[in-house]
Amino acid sequence: MTDHAEPQASVGLRQYVGAARRRYRVILAVTAAAVGTAVALSATQPSVYEATMKIVVGQGNSLFAPSVSYAVQPLTATMGNLVKSNIVATRVIQSAGLRGETPQSLLRRVTVVVDPTTSVIQVDVRDRSKARAVTIGEQVGVVFSDLVRERFGSAAGPPTTGTLTPTPSAPLSATVFDPAHALTAPVSPKPVRNAVIALFLGLVLGLIAAFLREHVDNKLRDREAVESAFGLPVIGQVPFVRMKDGAPTRHVLLTGHAAEPYRALRANLQYLGVKRPLRTILVTSGTPSQGKTTVTANLAIAIASSGASIVAVEGDLRRPELAKALGCHAPGRGLTNVLVGAGPLEEELLEVPIADQPPGAVSTISLLPSGALPPNPSELLSSRQMRDVLDRLSGLYDHVVIDSPPLLLVSDPLELAGMVDGVVLVARRDEATTDEAREIRALAQRLDLPLLGVVLTDMSTPDVYYGRYQPAQAPRRTGEREPVADF
Repeated sequence: MTDHAEPQASVGLRQYVGAARRRYRVILAVTAAAVGTAVALSATQPSVYEATMKIVVGQGNSLFAPSVSYAVQPLTATMGNLVKSNIVATRVIQSAGLRGETPQSLLRRVTVVVDPTTSVIQVDVRDRSKARAVTIGEQVGVVFSDLVRERFGSAAGPPTTGTLTPTPSAPLSATVFDPAHALTAPVSPKPVRNAVIALFLGLVLGLIAAFLREHVDNKLRDREAVESAFGLPVIGQVPFVRMKDGAPTRHVLLTGHAAEPYRALRANLQYLGVKRPLRTILVTSGTPSQGKTTVTANLAIAIASSGASIVAVEGDLRRPELAKALGCHAPGRGLTNVLVGAGPLEEELLEVPIADQPPGAVSTISLLPSGALPPNPSELLSSRQMRDVLDRLSGLYDHVVIDSPPLLLVSDPLELAGMVDGVVLVARRDEATTDEAREIRALAQRLDLPLLGVVLTDMSTPDVYYGRYQPAQAPRRTGEREPVADF
């Protein structure tokens, strides 16, 4: 139980850390906005100053005697409550000449603090003017002392035990012991304190925003998410070569150490084919721009480098790209000619040379391009002639790799999936979504498609397989155009 809980906690922590790393821009933006707002508000708010004073409540010119200490707390609390009375505020306004001030607005700026263990009342006054805050504090002390003398100036004393009726004694008094004085620095605003609070609040809000965005984001970003969404193992993780502006180049053939991810994919397919031979493999994706054509071309080269004969078939009769990916140009020749009986299979095949092959590897791969684009690709690909073509190619070559249209857009891949030994799905990191995975998963279960696994593209360079490298691109042939960004 404990051993099982610890890995789960570790995975959850990794997910949270991964979400924070992916959404760090959101966290920084929210934090910067919070701090910026706090600084801006602090800069625009007027300064508020505070004047403080202390009044001592006693009898006559002295404090309460120790013998009547039980009466100090209620009397001091009563006096503190009377400081913030309407009559005190009205007289302060009149004596200080505060035009336009009301008793309620004045009392909102006056704070009374009573220490129940003493007979001292602390009065704090806040105002935008330091001098006026001191003036108001002084007048509060004068007015309150006069009112206490007027109302409680007759002989009275602390109540006897069990009664609130004072016994004859010295009259109650309120004496200003510590005159009103202003604090040096304004009490509001406090830019540094506000910025620190905004920093922590911004970080919290930024993390919440990042996790909420991560929760509603349905894009697949790592191996664990892909395997969970598709219900299939990831059998390959391949990078894309990047241009100077950071965009992935189009259909780049990798050689040397740069092709190691495709060799790993080849090895995984060989392992999957131990129990059931995988002579014919269909490569497809859920939607366009996932990198299926690039994977098909590089996988064919990786298989040829192992010494096996391989033929790559252009199964996309709508937007063929495989011949371009392999650097070939064969107008009018290809699969459609064979399917409609316009030419024999052997004459439609092309031999594509492979650069930088290791000793013992096949120096060429065969390519069956698409040929002329037909008006009815689904009918041609589902025909008996197409099955015969694949059977003949399986007899001529060790392996047949087929590039097909996206699985969720047209029915062509579904027609071909029933004729091959296995189907490889290609999903691009940060492009494939959980919705696509759910549709493909339901489709595969309903039609019993022979899905082998997922190839995750546009991954970071997998240095774990080999040392750091600069991905090498096969030399371009004369007249071949420079690769362009995007798929």
